[in-house]
Parts: sequence; C-alpha cells; structure tokens
Amino acid sequence: MTELAAKKVSNDTELRSVLKKLSVQDKREVGASFVSSVLFLTDDIRVSRAIRTAHDPVALPEELEDVFKAVKRAMIDSRTRCGADCDWDDQAVHFVARAATAVVAPEGQCVAKDPLWQTVQSCRMARNCALIAKDDDSVNPEAQNQYDIINKFLAD
Repeated sequence: MTELAAKKVSNDTELRSVLKKLSVQDKREVGASFVSSVLFLTDDIRVSRAIRTAHDPVALPEELEDVFKAVKRAMIDSRTRCGADCDWDDQAVHFVARAATAVVAPEGQCVAKDPLWQTVQSCRMARNCALIAKDDDSVNPEAQNQYDIINKFLAD
C-alpha cells in the first residue's frame, strides 16, 4: 500500500483508481468510514450496526450476511418512505442505507458493478439531500471528506 500512499487523492479519478486497488477488507473498512461521515443523517440501528460490523476486521461472513440482510431491508423501507412524500430528509436516510448496503454486500449481491463507488456516490447524494432539506446552499463537502478519509487511511 506504500505505492498508494505516495500520492494524495484530490479528485474523483484518483479516488476511483485507488479504491479499485484495495483489498476486499480494506474496501469494506474505507467504505464504512465513508458511510460513518454521513451516519448522523439516520437513526436506523440496522444501518449503524452494519457499519460497526463493517469496521470489524474479524467479522465473520455470517455476521456480514446478517447485517447485509438487515440493512438491505432498511434501504427498502426507507425507499418506500421517501418515495411517498418526496421528503428530502427521508431521501437522505435512504441514501445512507443504500451506501451501507453496498459496503456489506457479499460478493456479487450488490446491484452496482462497483459497490464501493456506489457507496461513494450514495454518501454524496445523502449529503445533497440533507442540504436541500435545510434549504442550505452550501457546497456539498462530502467529496472532500472522502478524499481526506482515503488519504488518512493510506497514510496509516
């Protein structure tokens, strides 16, 4: 990983390139860190449990499968809720659950071809939705948060 740490990630092209080179465990750890950055947007314990499990380097495959099923259910539940009312806060909750689902999805069970990139984009969407809900015209900080997270991960 020393070769990856040599250059600081400062844009999406670099981020995506670095993410593709990570091991499965490192992808899960980084993805969990990305979701942790937006976890405050939801109070669904299924989502927080999935992220705690994803951060655990000794989590058993059965534990990951269990949290995957639970967080996928949370994603479906939140989609139903946000789709009915077009509530931006509910949309944010949905995208956090979607990001967490991609993090803990067993190989081949995430709809996205690149589950970690799904996590990246879903976290950004969650933050966008939260900004819209608050009528906040600030720039979405999530991309920079992600660059900071990966740079710290690579440096450690």
